[in-house]
Amino acid sequence: MSTSRLRICAAAFCMDATSYGAGLLLPIHALNKFDADPLELGLIGTIINATYTVVCWLSGRLSDRVGSRALYLPGAAIVFAAALPIIYFSTSLGQLFLATPILGLGLALYWAPLERELGETSTSQNLWKTAGTFNCVWAAGICLGSLGGPSLYDQLSFKAGVLLLLGLSGLALVLLVPRLRIEPRDGRTEPPPTTEGPNSAHLLLVAWVANFSAYFAFSGINYQLADLGKKHLEIGVTMLGLLAFVINLARFGGFFALRRLSGWHYSPGWLFIVQLVTALALLGLSGLDSPVFYFALLPLVGIFSALAYSLSFYYGLRVPSKGGRNSGLHEAALSMGLTLGPLACGAAARALPDWPAVALAAAGSMILLALTAELIIMKINRGGKQPGG
Repeated sequence: MSTSRLRICAAAFCMDATSYGAGLLLPIHALNKFDADPLELGLIGTIINATYTVVCWLSGRLSDRVGSRALYLPGAAIVFAAALPIIYFSTSLGQLFLATPILGLGLALYWAPLERELGETSTSQNLWKTAGTFNCVWAAGICLGSLGGPSLYDQLSFKAGVLLLLGLSGLALVLLVPRLRIEPRDGRTEPPPTTEGPNSAHLLLVAWVANFSAYFAFSGINYQLADLGKKHLEIGVTMLGLLAFVINLARFGGFFALRRLSGWHYSPGWLFIVQLVTALALLGLSGLDSPVFYFALLPLVGIFSALAYSLSFYYGLRVPSKGGRNSGLHEAALSMGLTLGPLACGAAARALPDWPAVALAAAGSMILLALTAELIIMKINRGGKQPGG
């Protein structure tokens, strides 16, 4: 692996550990310190990700014009020097909410341009493995954030957990300050990206829909974990972090396995199967209250999100001239799920307090709805290829 790709991957590890650690610490602290209700917990995630979604539409396209470095460095600086200090010194729920759009802004300026930069360091022949390595690395970072943040919160304090995130985001910034050496792709020695596989645009649309539903469920469940753990499963903060860790470890395992496979991304059959099983598992879990079942079945959400994300990420970067645009759309589709999931699951939990795990049912229903839409897209595409169709 080149030095530039190594630094990009290390920075991704640190920043995703930061963002996911914050995504757990904020609702845990809001619930335990300020007695926030499920809808308020969901709004934390919705505000972060709504800001992220809007800015991603711009940052991906803008990086094609001004370059990635002009965006990802300010993004990392905003997370490190603005959002996290506000969280650290917060003394009210309102101050926590103040930090959320700033955090979303910094992350949006950071991720889509950094993904574009990764595409620029790769050729079409090694893009799949490069993307797979990148996904494994940031997923491993999330595992660290999901376990480290809550553990420090439980054993020391909220501020100790935030200090960990400050250190990680600062390291991400330091890793990217020295200019990356990017060698332009030589189009004369690479096959045209559009000939690498059939139906790439068609599968990209399917992947975006699946990715949306995966992260709708992932985020919706994540921002309700604090409430589920305390009031429904009756587990402590450290055990809650362990549950989040297991979910994210499954996602890491999915990315690791996919990196070693080739060809699967031209056939979405496995995606549909895992998507259906995940939806049914969530609907079943919504009626159960044993932590054992949660530890056994929630990792399916991680595996499904790995499949959907990998397909979307790979196809978005296959066309170099549209790498920034597609990275932005990939992140925007994902972040729309991240935005709407916490709001919908939080609203459902608030509206139906007698159904403690209704958030899981809401997440499972969205995955089923998305699967239906994907199958319709497949049918339309197949019908369009028939003679006279």
